[in-house]
Amino acid sequence: MAKSLRLGLLVYLASVVYGASLWVPTTPQSPKPYALRKGLGIALGGGNTFPVTGNSSGKAFCLLNTNAGSSGGAGVFPHVHKKTYENFYAVKGRVQLWGQNLDGYLANASVQQTRILGPGDIGAIPPNTIHTFSLLEPDTQLTGVLVPGGFEEFFFNMELSPNPGASPGAGGLDLAGLAKWDVHPQLDFVPRRDVVNGRAGPGNWYDGPNSLPPNVSAPIWIAKNHGPKYLNSESGRYQIVTPFVTGQQTNNTFSQGTITLSPFADAKQKAPVVVSAVATAFMLEEGQLEVSVDGFEVAVLINGDIFFVPPNTHFSYATTAEFTKFMYVTGGGKGLDYDLTSKARVWDSAFYPQETAISAVQFERI
Repeated sequence: MAKSLRLGLLVYLASVVYGASLWVPTTPQSPKPYALRKGLGIALGGGNTFPVTGNSSGKAFCLLNTNAGSSGGAGVFPHVHKKTYENFYAVKGRVQLWGQNLDGYLANASVQQTRILGPGDIGAIPPNTIHTFSLLEPDTQLTGVLVPGGFEEFFFNMELSPNPGASPGAGGLDLAGLAKWDVHPQLDFVPRRDVVNGRAGPGNWYDGPNSLPPNVSAPIWIAKNHGPKYLNSESGRYQIVTPFVTGQQTNNTFSQGTITLSPFADAKQKAPVVVSAVATAFMLEEGQLEVSVDGFEVAVLINGDIFFVPPNTHFSYATTAEFTKFMYVTGGGKGLDYDLTSKARVWDSAFYPQETAISAVQFERI
């Protein structure tokens, strides 16, 4: 056998045995399984990075990471999206977010709400809701989830330079034509400044449970570990699902929340294969997560790393760390979180049970 032929055969066999790498240097332009290190993705400038876009998710959703310092006043002019959901998840530092239903605002029939979001807090803004935000600390990270995917084209196409025809209060942005991007300015909206203990307006914050409504026409506020929680104990491990929004609040458009994951009770246990009919993304917050996709090498995620799979992709995930937590986003109302909570029980703690030397059989009985 010729030397070049033998070499080619060895390369081919190696790719079959070991698979391709899930790691990519930037966000793909079409749906495929991939992993991204913290801070990578399509960069816009000003500390904005897109680890998941409409192109990479098949238009399911977009993830935007904003890393920046204090913005002083409002970080963007008050505005409404008629079709787009926009969730604001605080990762680091503090962010103030304001929101009010547009119809209620115009009719003077609703109350403006605001919350100061710290790490792990979220404000979920449905369509037809006036909103604006401000970064409050020198080192702040805000993760935005925009649904459907493709809204990021607004950021790349809007005119950022000063414009002679710009409207007052718009930061030099010419507001003409913004409606085509589903951006509708509300420059008469005045953000309230009477915050006490991190909130103003109705509803609990850190002083009580934060519940999910049966449907939504106003912002949803979930403080870290104060939302509903569900304990799944399938397959010899614990998973605490903490939903921020589900299909019930988003008309089955998407879901978002966190999962806290334990190691397997039996170290030899293999992670079950997951096949979801909707696109799925993870962003690791704590611990270490091993993700596996058919045909790819196992990827090990640490804090801030991103993992994405398109619909109907076989994948699995597991941890050997004692406490691992990640944020999830799914491109529909019946994704991974729906499957887990349908076989879970209501839970009231941020920690899973701390039994030791428990067998996989006993685990299933808990």
